[in-house]
Amino acid sequence: MKLVDILQRHAGQAVAATAIIGEAVMTQLRGPAAGIAVGVAVATGGLWAAQGRARQRSAIATGPTAQTLTWQVHAGRKPRQSDSDTYRHIAARMRQTTEHVRRTTAQRGLEKVTLAISSESGSWADARSTGHGRRGHVWLGLRWFHPRHTAHLPAVLEHELAHLQRRDTGKRIAVESAAVATVGLAAGLLPLFHFSLTAATVWMLTVLFFWWGELFSDLAAVRVCGRTPVADMWREDLERDRARPLLARIWTTARSLRTHPPMRLRLVVAEHAWIPHLPTVPPPHPLHVPATS
Repeated sequence: MKLVDILQRHAGQAVAATAIIGEAVMTQLRGPAAGIAVGVAVATGGLWAAQGRARQRSAIATGPTAQTLTWQVHAGRKPRQSDSDTYRHIAARMRQTTEHVRRTTAQRGLEKVTLAISSESGSWADARSTGHGRRGHVWLGLRWFHPRHTAHLPAVLEHELAHLQRRDTGKRIAVESAAVATVGLAAGLLPLFHFSLTAATVWMLTVLFFWWGELFSDLAAVRVCGRTPVADMWREDLERDRARPLLARIWTTARSLRTHPPMRLRLVVAEHAWIPHLPTVPPPHPLHVPATS
């Protein structure tokens, strides 16, 4: 991602953070001011919500174009003699995924879901989604279509579709905006210690909300795919993470904990969480393939 894109993407967050920090400093120097506190809370919370909604709408609006440019160029064309066996397999899995999503979209209460291959740096194992109303868009890294890893595609896909079905994108924007507004209000009314305690508490509650959304989507994947496929996916990710240098592991974990629970916790939940009416042996997922070494 280019520097300009990063600045544009996080401009609203930077402005909100600067306003709250500046307000907290002024409160410690001049004392609380209720009018200013309310104004900053409304402005920062509204700015956060507006930028989140803009990014949400942009992702959905550009979804069909992203699907055409990154997905259909592989899934939509006929195989050629020059194609390698690996490429043929990847393209076939993409076509199967397209058909499965098309066939089950209405069953999930959705109107349309577009698909795209992640093109950002380091997106080999990417899987993320954005929804707006009854429309959604899913980005998937090529890892999930490669013969060595595609056995995990059903669990990954069902997790992202569960986010869309639960309307998690809108919920996250609302919770984050409320959290920012609360911190902005506290910055203008409370002494430094109480403000810091409030900000930390709000941050922790927001993190727990994100974790719950991820774990709930994991459980939705377990309900469709069964415990073993989801647990095997997390075991493979843990093994892959252990193979990385220690500092890289610490940095990646610290960066992801704000929105995603630890993989070990997700593994325990997939294996042992109680799920009502979960069959002992769920029927095979339409995209199921045997795991390969």
